Amino acid sequence: MKVQCSKCGKYYQLEPDERPSDFQCDCGGELKIAKEPSTASDDSSNLSEPSKTPKSSDSIFDDWKKQYLIVIAVVFLVIGLIAADNSNLLGDPVLTNLTVPSNVVRGGEIIIPNTIENQGILPTNDFNITFQFAPEESPNNITFLGKIRMSDIAGGETIDQKTKFKVPKNIKPGQYYIRVVVDSDNELFESNEDNDFYSSKQVNII
Repeated sequence: MKVQCSKCGKYYQLEPDERPSDFQCDCGGELKIAKEPSTASDDSSNLSEPSKTPKSSDSIFDDWKKQYLIVIAVVFLVIGLIAADNSNLLGDPVLTNLTVPSNVVRGGEIIIPNTIENQGILPTNDFNITFQFAPEESPNNITFLGKIRMSDIAGGETIDQKTKFKVPKNIKPGQYYIRVVVDSDNELFESNEDNDFYSSKQVNII
């Protein structure tokens, strides 16, 4: 079967079971069945084999798919960058209030009113909060007081609680800050990992 390029006029020879739509000319033109081929083209030895390069319409479709995938990848990249830089998007539990008594007795009970707020938009997973006695506003020479487990906190949710612990009997009498470490076991992915908080005043242990 003889076919002709609709763009440059070149003739080709196809097998009977081949379709012109499956091929294209070397110039990129569309192939159609030749209605009136020239005499010189009647000799099949002078006819070329058409290129099996996909038609231009197929190439356009492939390019569209690639562009679509690129756009999707860029969108997810932008979202990831925003999540990494925006502290208001990620779940971010913060201690917003901490009240301590004036005096406590070694071996006795201490009640610590405190407020935990998720200042992010996304909810948090479960995490731990550790309470410690600190002779100064530093993680040095701290004495473990206790640990509590917090459940999921929704974005913007505030939890007021009164946390109770037993004061260690072997702690040295004196003035101590209450040091609170939110997400003390680093279970959460937060934009702000500065989770150390200290009471505004010291408690006297006697």
